[in-house]
Amino acid sequence: MKIYCLTIGISLLVGSAILLLHRIQFIYRAKTVSAVVAEKIFRNASTETRLSKAMVLKLNFYHPTSGATSYVCDTSVLTPFFDINDQLKLSILGNKVLLKHWFYVILAPTALLTLGILCIIVWYQL
Repeated sequence: MKIYCLTIGISLLVGSAILLLHRIQFIYRAKTVSAVVAEKIFRNASTETRLSKAMVLKLNFYHPTSGATSYVCDTSVLTPFFDINDQLKLSILGNKVLLKHWFYVILAPTALLTLGILCIIVWYQL
């Protein structure tokens, strides 16, 4: 069990660093466009699936190659911080879109880092 906790903890720490570096590199390589918060919608709200309570941002922006389009944010953590018609920056590289906000950039790497530290603490206490 000790080896398992140590292995998973180190893997999560390394994964956190790689994800953070990848997101920063993506932002510097991508084109930056302005987006407007069009509305706050419920994720997976359809008649075929059960209704979700996760409210996410729907952003309208002008894609450099395909014209006016919209993007639904993949996390609901940022939703309370923005209102409709707020301006946001998006980084676009090919068909990939990433919110260019410091909190969004560090959100997933911080979660992985926290889990990695917890695994290493458990390893240390076993």
